[in-house]
Amino acid sequence: MPKDTFFNLPEDKRKLICNVAIDEFAEYSFDQASVNRIVAKSGIAKGSFYQYFEDKKDLFLYLVQLAAEEKANFISPLMRNPDKLDIFTLVRELYVSGVQFVAEYPEYAEISKKFLENKDAPIYKEMMADNMSSAYEFFETLLENAVARGEVRADIDIKMFAYMIASMNTLLIEYYTEFVAQDYDEKIFETIDKFLDFLKNGISK
Repeated sequence: MPKDTFFNLPEDKRKLICNVAIDEFAEYSFDQASVNRIVAKSGIAKGSFYQYFEDKKDLFLYLVQLAAEEKANFISPLMRNPDKLDIFTLVRELYVSGVQFVAEYPEYAEISKKFLENKDAPIYKEMMADNMSSAYEFFETLLENAVARGEVRADIDIKMFAYMIASMNTLLIEYYTEFVAQDYDEKIFETIDKFLDFLKNGISK
């Protein structure tokens, strides 16, 4: 997290630094992104940067947190009454909200894309390890509720399938950007619907 000195800055200065950093990480991978370019475009001294953040990673993780908060706010109307939708419709609507979020915040989408393309980077492994546990818990809850409502077989291994669905979500986006299209537009819904059909009906004849 940024240091107190960063939060003591005027709001417009904080926003400028964040916006410059978002543009930098949208254009360059984490490893290639430059603190020198960020401070030059922000109009701050390099020494000041290290009074605000521990290092480049500290800044990057803060931006990821901001993106997560924006996305949570974006999809919050959907999650206020999740029991109104069956699990497959709910998951699809979450994807729809995700695509709409990307359309409204394209820079965050570029940062995410570059992050997923750089799997060998230590920060990729660290962040995936930190974030996937929350995804597993989320899908465990969805599956437990779906079983209770009779939407999903009661004999499934909920923990195992929650793990698999959460993992496949990441793989789905990777597959789409590598083999289908680079832009998150309407074409992604065909891929999403194939994935949901697989979850619902399996692949047996």
